[in-house]
Amino acid sequence: MSSRNQVALVTGGNRGIGFAITRDLCRKFSGDVVLTARDEARGQAAVQQLQAEGLSPRFHQLDIDDPQSIRALRDFLLEEYGGLDVLVNNAGISTWPKNKPPRRDDFFKDTQQGGTDLTHFYIQAEAAMKTNFFGTRAVCMELLPLIKPQGESDR
Repeated sequence: MSSRNQVALVTGGNRGIGFAITRDLCRKFSGDVVLTARDEARGQAAVQQLQAEGLSPRFHQLDIDDPQSIRALRDFLLEEYGGLDVLVNNAGISTWPKNKPPRRDDFFKDTQQGGTDLTHFYIQAEAAMKTNFFGTRAVCMELLPLIKPQGESDR
């Protein structure tokens, strides 16, 4: 199999660790690198930034919370590459914005009766679990069957 048929995929590759992994794969991996992002504009902007560095990633939109989006990515990989060589599951959410780190009061809001109201914490935790565990699991369920057997390689 020629190197142009090999493909590495990075979920959540438009920023942070995922962006750094995508950049490194573009430099070192002998095949195509596909950067995915939930937000198409942000994903395309990340691709343009890497292209400005002389790299050539491809982009595909992926929302790991959306089964239809995952299936569309699966179909793209099957049609374009006949499968998948490398999967980097990086996509996920943080429950707090970067510019506002959590404080103790964000987790434990005292009620008028002197008790503790953890409602906000549970809502945030549930959202994080939905995406970071169940979303990643859904991606694995669709994409792991596409992983090509590697055997001997010159990589």
